[in-house]
Amino acid sequence: MQDAQNTAISNEYRSVPISILVESATNPRKRFDEKNLEELAASMRAQGILAPLLVRELEESKYEVVAGARRLRAAKLAELENLPVRVVKLTDAEAIEAQCVENLQREDIHPLEEALGFKSLLELGQPTYTIASIAARTGKSEAYIYGRIRLAEPYESHPLP
Repeated sequence: MQDAQNTAISNEYRSVPISILVESATNPRKRFDEKNLEELAASMRAQGILAPLLVRELEESKYEVVAGARRLRAAKLAELENLPVRVVKLTDAEAIEAQCVENLQREDIHPLEEALGFKSLLELGQPTYTIASIAARTGKSEAYIYGRIRLAEPYESHPLP
């Protein structure tokens, strides 16, 4: 995470068209409550977006949403044209780690989504993550991480609806 902290220093805040933002395929969050999205969209219409989305540049004029998929979906429902973003330079591993940590901070995280996030870190090539390193970076115990990862094992043949 040290590298992520170093690269986060070279970030940039800007407003970008919603059309150039794409959700990250590696985001462990897969479930979005439609009613809550509609409520958030109504709030966005009235107040705007109060916290920028965390994005990384994929190519010129295209950004991947690392953190803020729910806000992106609600903004689309609210038919907003531009969104505030914070652009950071992250490797694939750093992006997945940021997504896992951000999802852990959610109150309503589903255990399987959490498990899939941890499992994706373990499956990365470089850098190599271990249960111990994930526990240290997320503030959870090794037993907690191991238990969650075991939840993801049967997921391969039975994905979330």
